[in-house]
Amino acid sequence: MKTIKDLDLRYICTGCGACSAICTQDAISMVPSDEHFYPELNDDYCIRCGRCLAVCPGQTSDIKAIGDWLWPKSKYDAKIGKYLSTHVGYSLDETIRYESASGGMATSFILYLLNERIIDGAIITRMNSTDPLLAETIIARTSEEVLQAQGSKYSPTSPVEALKHIKSIKTEEKYAFVGLPCHIHGVRNLQKKEEWARKRIIITIGLFCSHTVSFLGNKFLLNKFADGTQNVSNITYRGRGWPGGLCVTYNDGKSVNVPLKDYWAPYFGSYFFTPYRCLVCPDLSSELADISLGDAWLGEITEQDKLGTSMIIVRSLIASKLLSDMETKGYIALTEVSINKAIESQKGILARKKDYLGSRIRLFELFKKSVPVYDQKFTSTIVGYIGAILIYPNAYVSKTVWGQRFLYYIPLTVLKAYSVFIKLIMYPR
Repeated sequence: MKTIKDLDLRYICTGCGACSAICTQDAISMVPSDEHFYPELNDDYCIRCGRCLAVCPGQTSDIKAIGDWLWPKSKYDAKIGKYLSTHVGYSLDETIRYESASGGMATSFILYLLNERIIDGAIITRMNSTDPLLAETIIARTSEEVLQAQGSKYSPTSPVEALKHIKSIKTEEKYAFVGLPCHIHGVRNLQKKEEWARKRIIITIGLFCSHTVSFLGNKFLLNKFADGTQNVSNITYRGRGWPGGLCVTYNDGKSVNVPLKDYWAPYFGSYFFTPYRCLVCPDLSSELADISLGDAWLGEITEQDKLGTSMIIVRSLIASKLLSDMETKGYIALTEVSINKAIESQKGILARKKDYLGSRIRLFELFKKSVPVYDQKFTSTIVGYIGAILIYPNAYVSKTVWGQRFLYYIPLTVLKAYSVFIKLIMYPR
């Protein structure tokens, strides 16, 4: 029986940790690399049962099939998956809204679930207090722990692995899970196989994600814009108003602030420091989450909003009920919008994720690179091939020492112009 050791992890693994969570022999650990977290298999413990491959969201992209299993009667849109309703909203706690990435909806949602005793804890991600360059997953049981996890973390994490800790808890505790699309996919794969996962994880909160940034990308940021990676006491990537920016604080009290537009578009928006598996991911909006949250990139909002507003996609009845109760009890402000508005708010990245994915898949196959097995068809286009030829080398070059040096010395104005060029090619206007 094959195991995760038989996969080409560089091209298939999302780093989610589902394989570690399901392993009955404790044979798999998630270990950080220059890219993200990869599974490390202990052959002495492994019994080659194949359970790890059965829950791997990296090798099989069966998002539509799982969506049909979860919500067979819900509406479906090819761009965002199953849904019941779409909204824009934000936290009515101004401090939470200001310190969060896009309106504070995820933070408010978890706080509400804990305050109302709907859950006993939430699996969430924060930056590690002892090593701030690393993100860590915790089971938050207090509002203080939830607030520590506010804001985006443009750093790899492996949150599904944390589910192995709740598996062994004897009491019938209930949990919420917050994660990126590939993390939610891993949780759903576990729930299909394991009764404990279905019983313990009662709601999933998915975050919109274009792609992950590698550990190399984080180190590059600090070396390029701040005072390096040593003696760092804290890192935040968003927050302090919208759209926010990077803030690096050192042990001596010095802080360095970099606006989002100065680091995301020229480096990460152009897919430098991007894991290969992200290049063939079709899921922007966490299509398998009960509720999905992301920036509301709508002109009528971004022209005026300085605190942050979330685009919200409700997929399950439980999420719909909870959202309504939160509005009634004064936790959030909420306005329903059309499905077309939800798609419009993400139209650029949805074009790359959906319309041009087939071309990248063909390019990977042409060069004998591993790709997932999909349960949907993605067509190839000329524009898609041009985009693939642009972004795949960007991902490759930034993994090399010479490529990182090259990027370090290129003027920011040149890289910003290059990112605009990529957008003109790949994003519909």
